[in-house]
Amino acid sequence: MANLRKQAPINVAEAAKRVIDADSLVKSGVISTGPNALRVARDAAISAGITGLVSAPINVGAYAGSVAAGEKIKSSYAPGVLPPPFLPSATPSPKPDVPVEPVDSPPAPADTLGARLDDVEMKLLGMASTVMLLVGEKDRVYTKDERWPTDDSGRLSNLEKLLGLTEQQFKKAARQNSIVFKPYKPREQIPADAKGRLDLIDKKLERMIESYENLRLLAAVKASQRESEASATA
Repeated sequence: MANLRKQAPINVAEAAKRVIDADSLVKSGVISTGPNALRVARDAAISAGITGLVSAPINVGAYAGSVAAGEKIKSSYAPGVLPPPFLPSATPSPKPDVPVEPVDSPPAPADTLGARLDDVEMKLLGMASTVMLLVGEKDRVYTKDERWPTDDSGRLSNLEKLLGLTEQQFKKAARQNSIVFKPYKPREQIPADAKGRLDLIDKKLERMIESYENLRLLAAVKASQRESEASATA
């Protein structure tokens, strides 16, 4: 299991697959849930004050399939295929003996946080849904409604709250299943700049996913052992 600590950053399709895995493992009975864990987790989600976060009833398989399809579409989009704003043949030829003024190329688009925020939102919502399934939720996932902030600062604040909630609940679920989850730098001060805040969220999310993979592997081994024992006694 040590090599799980060196995994590459997840993509959205992988986040969706984790929702399917958690749902399957819980329904197979190989994930242990503490008494009242779901009620406590739901109360904690309400107390977290995450604007626009809703728990929606949904078919988990359909949810994961739709998210994975969206990731495939996004990955197939090539941003460099559009033609430039002008073609060389459309520019007038310079007059003889007239110095040609250099024309600056159009500046490259600024590297905004928008795309990264979109990506991290989807991954974290998927991980939060996964953790809720681990504590006993059934056929419901977290999603956003129209109240979810649209500005970078508001979105980051929501993500930080959701991450803290998810870490807290996952720590309990992991302990219930003999896995030790140590959050990434739990007392780390939140950076002042938006990029730094998002970088920290990314690192914390990756640490949680590493521990989830350990839990998933342990549960899969347990499920396999149960199947072998059932076959032996059949």
